[in-house]
Amino acid sequence: MIYSYYEELAKTTNKLTVDNSWSQGRSVFGGLTAAMVLTHIETQTGFKDSDLRTINVHFCGAAIEGVPCELQYKILSEGRSVIQIEGQLLQEGAIKTQVIACFGRGRLSGVHLSPAPLAFAKSPQEGIKLPFVKGVAPGFIEYLDTRFTSTAIPYSGSSEAVISGWMRFNEAPEIFSDSAILALIDAWPPAVMPMLNRPAPTSSITWNVEFIQPREALAADDYLYYHCEVVQADRGYAHTEAKIYHPNGQLLALSRQLVGVYDKPKN
Repeated sequence: MIYSYYEELAKTTNKLTVDNSWSQGRSVFGGLTAAMVLTHIETQTGFKDSDLRTINVHFCGAAIEGVPCELQYKILSEGRSVIQIEGQLLQEGAIKTQVIACFGRGRLSGVHLSPAPLAFAKSPQEGIKLPFVKGVAPGFIEYLDTRFTSTAIPYSGSSEAVISGWMRFNEAPEIFSDSAILALIDAWPPAVMPMLNRPAPTSSITWNVEFIQPREALAADDYLYYHCEVVQADRGYAHTEAKIYHPNGQLLALSRQLVGVYDKPKN
């Protein structure tokens, strides 16, 4: 099923099952599980006067395809401006994806600072589209249009620990929601992958995204631009930082991840 199917399902029920087309190795694509929890939170709490400001995601265990999932949430605190909400995706009673989302109501302020729009070096048409090869690429890649603009490719043994490019869904959702943006951000391979000289598993452990508000409206079929760099990597872990941009160059989000790297270097 396409992404929109699961987003709509998470709006109307707290029990669902993800099919094997959204696989990522032995588990369900983490961007989808986080997006479903966020969708459930936003729909069920109904804080229409608040913007999503940050979301912290912990991937506590592999969500397995075909196993029933349960979505739940709890309001941790609600002040005049800031609301903190916890959410989980569970399978067989065990938490697989844990989320804490922070929403903020806008206030009058004399502080205004916005970064200058980014001038993109390459257009989506100039990027290299990641092909979907069944049985080789992760299953969820079938639903995405990701186009690399960075030069170092995964497993090339490069000293350049950068991944950048354009991204959107092959079948655009009706509305480009926060949840859809979240799912797309997680679609890219970790920026540490170009440093590896042969295939090795990697896995997101924790993930923090800050959403920039206010933002210009997005058309459902817009490309977003992604640029991610490795800040530090050692002893099987990598810390990455990414920026996500509107097609007009406006900064949309900041993303940080702790990534586990399970390579076995040669002696």
